[in-house]
Amino acid sequence: MGKRGVVALIAAVALLLTLPALAPAKTVVLKMGGVLPAEDAASKSMKAMADLVAQKTGGSLKVEVYPASQLGDAISQIEGVTMGSQDMFVDAGSWLAQYVPDKQVESLFFLFNDENHYKAYLDSDVYKGMEAVFLKKTGVRILANNWIRVPRDYASNKPLKTVEDLQGLKIRAPQIKGYIMSHQALGSSPTQIPWGEAYLALSQKVVDACEGPIDILYASKIQEVCPYFLMTDHIRDNIVVLINDKKFQSLTKDEQKALIEAGRAAGEAYSKSLHDRLNGVLEKLKAAGATITPVADRKPFAQKVFSAAEKLEAEGAWSKGLFEKVRNLK
Repeated sequence: MGKRGVVALIAAVALLLTLPALAPAKTVVLKMGGVLPAEDAASKSMKAMADLVAQKTGGSLKVEVYPASQLGDAISQIEGVTMGSQDMFVDAGSWLAQYVPDKQVESLFFLFNDENHYKAYLDSDVYKGMEAVFLKKTGVRILANNWIRVPRDYASNKPLKTVEDLQGLKIRAPQIKGYIMSHQALGSSPTQIPWGEAYLALSQKVVDACEGPIDILYASKIQEVCPYFLMTDHIRDNIVVLINDKKFQSLTKDEQKALIEAGRAAGEAYSKSLHDRLNGVLEKLKAAGATITPVADRKPFAQKVFSAAEKLEAEGAWSKGLFEKVRNLK
């Protein structure tokens, strides 16, 4: 290389050294909200899902997690996902009943005999059809539905043992029609209060009781204001991972696959961890002074709800024959 060539090469290298380093490929950021406390197992599983997504995509996709109603109550967040102002939301699948009337049926108390019955429902064409309707109506996709909770039970500021003890009981209820209908059928007086405000409402005696999965009741410190627990196992439900479908379709195929796989993996781990530690949560409640009462007979409770269900179906609350179809799933 001649002298001029060397000089030119040195000049070129010097120029390169003065240029800024090339920025890495742009990272796509998704905001994922929830309403449960940060220390709840679902919120921790949201974080685990986010970490897994980052790992699977090499950092091209980042999921930011906002638990404890930081982005608003459940209804507000779901509306945000439908409009695209929020990317993702993780909470109870029963919220979808606001948009798919047939899903009201799964919110009826005592509909499912046990967890196997509930899993059969989630795997059924009946349920898959509801998810398809939800996507078409709202533009929101369900990434995972396998975050199966422990059953829901009652917590009250007074002892509860039988269905008669529920008569006139002022109880916190979510804004879900099936829950409201079930409470009314059992004779209690439901008041719609967002979960984030439940503890305050109970402490101020706006309501006297609430219900929910035992692990969430404990994580929310409900035992401090409602130390009496009645183990009815009246609802089997799940947590779903929702995403705005336009946002989902804007991702690469690999990123879409990573989201789905991470959502399901987090769901499997979440479900297993809850069931593994259920007895430990019950022991912690007892140690905190709570009274745990197993329900002696579920039939009187179920009969009241089922009688109301027949009337509601006749009035068109959901598709004709759906209640029996779900009850008889194997």
